[in-house]
Amino acid sequence: MSRMPHIGAEGRWRRIAEIAACALGQAVAAGWAAFATRDVFAAIRNEDPSAATGSIAAIACSGVIIAALRVRERVVSERVGQGYAAVLREKLFNHVAAMPTTAVASYRSGALALRFVGDLSSVRGWVGLGVGRLISAAITLPAAAIVLISLNPALGAAAIVPIAIGVTAVCVIGFLLAPAHRRLRSRRSRLAADMSERIACAPELRLMGRMEIERRNMKRRTERLTQAALTRAQGGGLLDAIPDAAAGAAAASLFTSAILTGATAADVAGEMAALSILTHPMRRLAGVWDRHRAYAAARAKCERLLGAPKLKRHRRPRADKARRVLGPTAPARLSFNAVTARAIRNVTVEAAPGERIAVIGANGAGKSTLLTLAAGLELPMKGRVRIDGVAPTSLTAAERRRAIAYVGGRSPILAGSLRRALTMGCAERPDDADIFKTAATYGFAAVIERLGGLDGQVSEAGRNLSAGEARRLMLTRAALIRPKLLLLDEPDDVLDPQGVGLLTRLYDETQATALVATHNIRTARAADAIWLVADGAVAATGRPEDLDARTGPIAEFFSLRPAA
Repeated sequence: MSRMPHIGAEGRWRRIAEIAACALGQAVAAGWAAFATRDVFAAIRNEDPSAATGSIAAIACSGVIIAALRVRERVVSERVGQGYAAVLREKLFNHVAAMPTTAVASYRSGALALRFVGDLSSVRGWVGLGVGRLISAAITLPAAAIVLISLNPALGAAAIVPIAIGVTAVCVIGFLLAPAHRRLRSRRSRLAADMSERIACAPELRLMGRMEIERRNMKRRTERLTQAALTRAQGGGLLDAIPDAAAGAAAASLFTSAILTGATAADVAGEMAALSILTHPMRRLAGVWDRHRAYAAARAKCERLLGAPKLKRHRRPRADKARRVLGPTAPARLSFNAVTARAIRNVTVEAAPGERIAVIGANGAGKSTLLTLAAGLELPMKGRVRIDGVAPTSLTAAERRRAIAYVGGRSPILAGSLRRALTMGCAERPDDADIFKTAATYGFAAVIERLGGLDGQVSEAGRNLSAGEARRLMLTRAALIRPKLLLLDEPDDVLDPQGVGLLTRLYDETQATALVATHNIRTARAADAIWLVADGAVAATGRPEDLDARTGPIAEFFSLRPAA
C-alpha cells in the first residue's frame, strides 16, 4: 500500500475534473474550427463571400475559447500540483520529526534536503502538469480523430494511421527512458548531497590541503552527471521529434489520399485543420512521459523515507488523560526501569524530583543515550522510561514544551532573529525585557548588542556565533523555558571557566530535575548525585563527596582523566 497522499484527496479530484472539462472544451472548439475551415474553403470555391462570414467568425471564436481554456487548464493544474506538493511536504516533515534521532542521523543531510526540494519539484511537475496534460491528450487525441473521420472518412483514415504510429512510439520510447531517468537522478542527487556536505566546510577543507582532491572528485562526478544528462536528453529529444515527424507523415498521407480519391480542396483544408489539432497534444504527451519518469524516481525515494521507522506514541491510561502531566511548579521524577537501548543494557535508575544528576563515563558509554531516551527522542528496545509515571513519547506537544528542555550538540539554531532563537520551545513567549535580563545572566547580552538587538539576525546553525556563544544561547533558552526536566548533554565542553557557575545558576533558577552528561569534575561536584556509565550500565552511583574521598569507581574515573 502506498504511503504517498492520494492525488485526488482533499477536493483535488474536483480540480482534476475541471482540467478534463477544459480539455474537452478545447477539443470541441478545435473541431468547430476544423468544420468552419472546410466551410470557408467551400465558400471560396463557390465564390460566395457572404457564406464564409459565419465560418470565419466561428474560427476566430474557437481560437479565443481555446486560448482561454488553455490558460485556465494551466492555472488549475498548477494549483493541483502545488496543493499536492504542500501536503506531501508536510507529511515528510512530520515523519522525519517523529523518527528517532539515530534514524535521522543515518541519512545524509543533503539527501534529506533533496526530498524537500528536487523530489517535491518532480512530484509537483507530474501532479500539476503531467496529469493535466495526460488528461488533455487522452481527450483531445480521440476527439481530433473523430473530427478527421467525420470530415472525410477516407482522408481521415489516411491521416490517423501515422498519428497512431507516432503515439505508440512516444509511449514505447517514454517507457524505455526509465533507466536513463533513474541514472540521471541518482548522479544528480549524489553530486548535490556531496556539495551540500562540503560547501559548509570549504574553508577548512582548503586549510587541510584537500581542495585539489575535492576538485578532482567534483569534476569526475560532474562528468558522469553530464554523460547521464546527455543520454537522457537524446531520449527526450527523440520524444520531442516524434510528434513533428508523425504530423509530417500524416499530412503526406492525407495529400496522397486526396489525390487518389479526388477529394475537394475544402475537405483537404478541413482535414489539415483537424490534423493541426493533433500535433499539440502529441507534443504534450511526449512531455508527460518525461515528467512521469522523473516522478516515479522521486516517488520511490519519498516512499522509502516515509517507510523509515518512527517513534511510536504510547497510549496513556484513560485516568491519566484527565490529569496534567507535571504540575506547574513541581519538578519531575525521572525513572529508567530495565532499559536497553543502543549503548546501554538493562539500566534501572531513578532521579528524584528536583535532583541534579551528573552523568559521567567514557566516550560512547551511553550518556547521550540516557538523555535522548528521557527526552523521548529515542525508544528503548526493552524496558520503560517514565517522567512522573508517563512515557516521554506519550506527552502532548503542550506538555513537552512545559516539561522538558534539552540542550545537546545538535540542538537547533535556525536562521532568523535572536528573539526567536532564544525563545524557541517556550510555552509562552516572554517579553523582551525578560529575554534580555536572562540573556545577561548567562553572558549573552554582549552578543545581542553586537548583532543589533533582539531583532538582530543569527545565521543558519548559529554560524555567526562562536561555539561558546552558541552554548550560552542554549542555556539562556533553557532558562526561559523554565522546564521541569532539564537535560544537558556536555553543556560545558566549550564554555570558559565561568561555565560551571552558569550551570549552577540554571539549576537554581529552574529548580528542575536535571540530567547533565559531562566530563568536567567541577560540573560533577556541583550536582547532587553522580551516575557513572560504563560497559553499557550505570556501574556506580554516589555523591559528589566521593570525588574528594578519592575512593570508588567515580573518583577513579576522574583521577584517570588528567593522566589520559
